Amino acid sequence: MNPSYGSLYMVATPIGNLEDMTFRAVRILKEVDLILCENAKNSYKLFQHYEIKTPSKTLFSGQEKSFTWIIEDIKAGKNFAYISDAGTPGISDPGGGLVRLARKMGISIVPIPGSSALSSILSVSGFQVNPTFFLGFLSEKPSRKKTELEEYVGKEGLIVFYESVYKIKTALGIVKELFPGTEVLIGRELTKSHEEIKLYKSEDLDPEKIYPKGEFVVLINNYVKKIAKENASSTDRI
Repeated sequence: MNPSYGSLYMVATPIGNLEDMTFRAVRILKEVDLILCENAKNSYKLFQHYEIKTPSKTLFSGQEKSFTWIIEDIKAGKNFAYISDAGTPGISDPGGGLVRLARKMGISIVPIPGSSALSSILSVSGFQVNPTFFLGFLSEKPSRKKTELEEYVGKEGLIVFYESVYKIKTALGIVKELFPGTEVLIGRELTKSHEEIKLYKSEDLDPEKIYPKGEFVVLINNYVKKIAKENASSTDRI
């Protein structure tokens, strides 16, 4: 890393509850020269709440070829931060492309950890988390969505994906079809006032009864053999 270069800070922001912002994240966002956002309009409330007056700019997905000016400014000694609309950046947003380019150019990339829907759902699952297969947001097309999930049917472990309110019923219908005998943990509106976390047996899952509001994170406990063994043990004790 060239000591004359600035740094790129990947800053985690709250996924719903503004109190989940870290002291370090606030300080970094106030000190950098520019904040790059997944969508600056969506980050306005956060900036207002913490009195962050640093200039900000939206970094739209698909603009990877126009990141050159960012690299040049950081090489000139400026420090930039990147934030997604919510949670830890660089996972399901344009930040990944920026990080790859910055690393290729010898720029220091500094993670500022914090909220994540993935780690939040894992922490309250109570399941063995190794291995965990994180799929991010699935395809919007039902046929493609089903194909993506089919690839993990035979894998023992936890399968986690994000889903929007508009696609959740379709996604859960596919989960019920593909993963019989599993447990499904659904988190809705995590960290917000209407947070809801419910565990279902896949055979009891009714997509039509899922309240269609907010963002969802779905965890499939695909340790089928382990679940069957535990169920058999419970029956023996009874």
